[in-house]
Amino acid sequence: MPYPWKSIREWILEEEKLGNVVRVKTPIKCGDYNNIVDIGNGIPGKIPETEVRALVRYLHSLPGKPIGIIENPVDNRPDIPVVVNPWPSRERVLRGLGLTHNSEVANKIRDIPQKRIKPTIVSKEQAPCKQIIIPEDKLDLRKDIPRVWVEFNQWLWTACNGTIILHDSETGAHSLGKLRFGPYEWKDANPDTPFPEEKVKNSGVTTMSPGGPRPSNTARLYGQYRALRKPMPAVFAFGLPTDAHIVAAVKSLDWPRSGDEYETLGGWRGEPVDIIESETIPGLMVPAHAEWIIEGEFLPEDELMPPYGEDQFIGFMIGGMVWPVFRVKSITHQKDTWWTATTFSSSGLHGRDGTHSGLATISSEADALRHLKSLGFKVKDVASIAGPFFTVVQLEIDGMDKPYPNYAKKVGMALQTYIQYVPAVYIIVVGPDIEPHDTTDVMWALAIQTDPALDSVLLEHGMPPPCNILGKRRDQQRPTMSGGQIIIDATIPVPERFDTFQPRCEPPDWERAEIQRIKEKLDG
Repeated sequence: MPYPWKSIREWILEEEKLGNVVRVKTPIKCGDYNNIVDIGNGIPGKIPETEVRALVRYLHSLPGKPIGIIENPVDNRPDIPVVVNPWPSRERVLRGLGLTHNSEVANKIRDIPQKRIKPTIVSKEQAPCKQIIIPEDKLDLRKDIPRVWVEFNQWLWTACNGTIILHDSETGAHSLGKLRFGPYEWKDANPDTPFPEEKVKNSGVTTMSPGGPRPSNTARLYGQYRALRKPMPAVFAFGLPTDAHIVAAVKSLDWPRSGDEYETLGGWRGEPVDIIESETIPGLMVPAHAEWIIEGEFLPEDELMPPYGEDQFIGFMIGGMVWPVFRVKSITHQKDTWWTATTFSSSGLHGRDGTHSGLATISSEADALRHLKSLGFKVKDVASIAGPFFTVVQLEIDGMDKPYPNYAKKVGMALQTYIQYVPAVYIIVVGPDIEPHDTTDVMWALAIQTDPALDSVLLEHGMPPPCNILGKRRDQQRPTMSGGQIIIDATIPVPERFDTFQPRCEPPDWERAEIQRIKEKLDG
């Protein structure tokens, strides 16, 4: 079945045909409440025994870093298979979009205002997400959803990579965003200090930050509700195909003025999205083919996270954040459902990829590429090597073809001021002969083609780099909230400092052509 896919299950089964899925029949501990163990790794507290992170790292040691389907999870819901490692690579994400390159994703983002298709409202019989309905008076998160734990986390982040859905009552427009949801369990990972039973049954926290250089659409609307001390109705959808996650992650859509994002997703697919009304929020429609729909409301209250509450793509444990509380009011899901929400494991051996690194990087890279092109810059590609913190911009031109001296620095500065790239610690700008996703190639350009003093723009009092947040001193009460950022022009320094530059020994285009010619010659 070719793209588009209505459900994540259709896409995973297609990946299975390509040999990119491992069905794990051996029982895997995903949160064994019969065996409470020390967290380990120098982190205090206890959690139910789990092997989820370990399994993911094993999958990353295999060719293609396949998706894993844990068919016999040892957790509170052994009847529900747990899917892990869906989007570790750009290649798999692009296949999930029916595309082959970042530039195609950038063009799709660019064309969003012109390509919109209204969704189709379907009946309950046509909506798999309505096969099981759990109303508020029957709700108990301890029993209704899998409580999947991940090694080293002091908080139960079982529901990651969620698509958050809002509805604007005035315009009727829906917003799609990205958040994770972590139900309550024990305070500071201590089983002897459980949270109140009512919170454990129906509530959790969400990773929404109302601050930052440009708050998300979800955070902006939540800020308005919170100012009035009112709860904000919203829905989490889990188990959606790749394109829904990419559209939800686009930060340049100024909702609700940008319109209904189900129309955006339909335009992206080239066909309508099937939707159906939620159980508890009048007018708010949900994706009919989602695996899970969790309805509820953001409360005007917060929860302080423990010191080692979670990990992110930076590859270190973090904590101490203050997250809003989300109270669940209804759950619906498919009858023979999969749990696709535990996408933890942020980086490690075998390329420092996490379970959805490809999803995160493709969305930001493509949006950055679209943005720079919209400003008129001759940019070929953008590569995020360590999230936004180490970003490489590939130009279409180099040397005397640059329109003016220091052109590459201007491109870097334009990116540094754009939404999610504001915290970029390193922005490296290279020419078309340097592969931006190949760190060896990028480091070669830095070593051979740059003068650190002359080809750099240093911001001495910019956003804090991760090390200033992760590192602590005994005499320090709070992390250092500012730090240096640097933009490096790693293109050929012509015309900036020289009139000419020596030719390459093996020009990349020549090398590719000659490899093909010799192959054909030897194959006879």
